[in-house]
Amino acid sequence: MKKFSLILAAFLAVASFQTVSAQSGALRSLGNKLSGAARNEVRKGVQKGVENAKQAAQDKADAQAAARVIEGKTIYVSATTGSARADGLSPATPMKDLQKAIGIAEENDRILVAEGNYLGNMDRGYIEVGRFGNATQAADMGKFISIYGGYSTDFSERDIIKHVTKLQPVDQRFIAPLFNFNARRPYGYKGPVGTVVVDGLVFDFGENNIYCVADPGNEITGTPNDGVLTGRFVEPDASPNCPKVGYANGDEYGLHMDVEGNVRVSNCIFVNCRDYGIAAMMGKGHMEICNNIFIACRYAACQVAGTVRDDDIDKVSLDFHHNTVLFTWTRTKAFEDMGQGFRFMNGIRTINVHNNIFGCNSNCGVERVRYESNAAMEKLKESNLYDNYFFANKRDLEIASSGVATISVPASRIEEAEQIGPKYEGNMDLPEGNDAFIQAIDQPYLEGFMSLKIIQSQSYNANSAANQVNRLFGLNQQGSEFVRPSMYCNKYPWEKAKDLFGKVPGYGAQMPQY
Repeated sequence: MKKFSLILAAFLAVASFQTVSAQSGALRSLGNKLSGAARNEVRKGVQKGVENAKQAAQDKADAQAAARVIEGKTIYVSATTGSARADGLSPATPMKDLQKAIGIAEENDRILVAEGNYLGNMDRGYIEVGRFGNATQAADMGKFISIYGGYSTDFSERDIIKHVTKLQPVDQRFIAPLFNFNARRPYGYKGPVGTVVVDGLVFDFGENNIYCVADPGNEITGTPNDGVLTGRFVEPDASPNCPKVGYANGDEYGLHMDVEGNVRVSNCIFVNCRDYGIAAMMGKGHMEICNNIFIACRYAACQVAGTVRDDDIDKVSLDFHHNTVLFTWTRTKAFEDMGQGFRFMNGIRTINVHNNIFGCNSNCGVERVRYESNAAMEKLKESNLYDNYFFANKRDLEIASSGVATISVPASRIEEAEQIGPKYEGNMDLPEGNDAFIQAIDQPYLEGFMSLKIIQSQSYNANSAANQVNRLFGLNQQGSEFVRPSMYCNKYPWEKAKDLFGKVPGYGAQMPQY
């Protein structure tokens, strides 16, 4: 038996390097010497070798196809100096409409966008690459293109702080993400995939959201002090008894993505987003979200979920680093749920979260409460959280646990959270000596958050019209309840968000490099 094992092992080692026809001949030759179960084992081994060889050849072909991706043309866009009929192929002939430039762009093109406010075709209020929702047609699945904002109108200089490229609707009413970006291929596609870049844009819903008019003397408005721009955000279907300003309050994303390949979102500002700063679905590939500022967003600042089969989860990865994440608000003014800075989601094998600043988030800076449905996949996950600064969050890290809903973990104890790792070192409270960073935050807004209070009250009026009718029909009596926060998702001044770049060396959003 020992001799047979040695012969079989030697045969399998050689067989894995032979061609399919040679392997078949070897199988017949060896089959004359072996019989029964031994022959079946050999056949299985050879077949596995054949399959491995075929897969290796296919992987090599796929890699070669991907390597054939070539850089496309450059398209220039300027809202102030561009023309609706220009070709956009030179700095001297820029297009006027970013949406039109996206429409004519081909795979691997890049679009350079000058300062200005971009509202889509005919100022509808939003931009899209591909269709939002369940894209089924090839055109709906978008394209692999790169978009860079922050250029001067003559394209001689790039400075995202000086030359602001905004997506900032003012009086539009629409039901769509502020920017929807698709770059996917049909299932089973084996050709090349390209690169997606969104760099140097400001995403701001603040001029469009519905808020109570600022009035510190009226608690209903949720205005914490004279310096905050507005009263509280008005949730969908809510109708507080106070004057309001703004145009829309539906649940809409800042940047929504359904992408794969090589993806980067960098040097952007997400401010006053009423339903996520970034909400993304990621296929096979790597996504990098870096050097952005997320401030005064609702639901969550950033969440990215993998959208692949279990067998492909190891081909999906995400890096979230050097971002500044402040004032993420809960779903409702009752502070019931949501309100996370960053969320570890499922479907991604390796997630690295590092060198960020998480501050003043109304639920938690970071959430890790989800588990893969497949226990084996969950065991292989890498949820790395290391070298981050935290301050004034309700929770620094929120994790799931049996027996209680969730557990709050301060930065100093993140190493004890078994759901985090294998990298977990270096998380800490924001060190002293970072006054420049604290002072760069809008001071009335920060003061309002630090003094936040919530009043809850119930009342019952037996003689109300509703209760009189209910008694007539034998129905339950009704009371009323109100929740009155001193502040909730108020408008943050978007111009001041720019001041947060580069205030803490090595942590949070740094001064952009071009």
